Amino acid sequence: MRNTIYRQLVRCIHEYRTWIKVVGDNLYKEHVVFLHGRSGHVVSRMLVLQVYKEKGTYEKGMTWTVPEYALDKALATYRKQDRSFRQRISRTAMHLTAKDAETIIRLATYGVVRLELVVRPVYLSEKPYYL
Repeated sequence: MRNTIYRQLVRCIHEYRTWIKVVGDNLYKEHVVFLHGRSGHVVSRMLVLQVYKEKGTYEKGMTWTVPEYALDKALATYRKQDRSFRQRISRTAMHLTAKDAETIIRLATYGVVRLELVVRPVYLSEKPYYL
């Protein structure tokens, strides 16, 4: 996963969060992988999400660690599913929306984590500030 897309994903979750927050985005962890009957060690970046408001069966303080590998697979799946996303993300990572972030996290966690991000409207005062 490109670093710009990863950072934009973290920014979306942080900015539009409702009950889950990002507590770690630069945690690296070692994993054991099996390939062709042999085991090997891989170090990958982990995204750590934490519940900060109780929601349903999820208690405050519960955490999930999502490996970058799972995020990358979810991103590839989402690119195949949504043509408009593929076009937007190919231009620049700045086009990643809250809906995109929710979908990527949902796919990466196999539907366990649903962020329920809320994009808050920008309120304008009735009287312009320069009057």
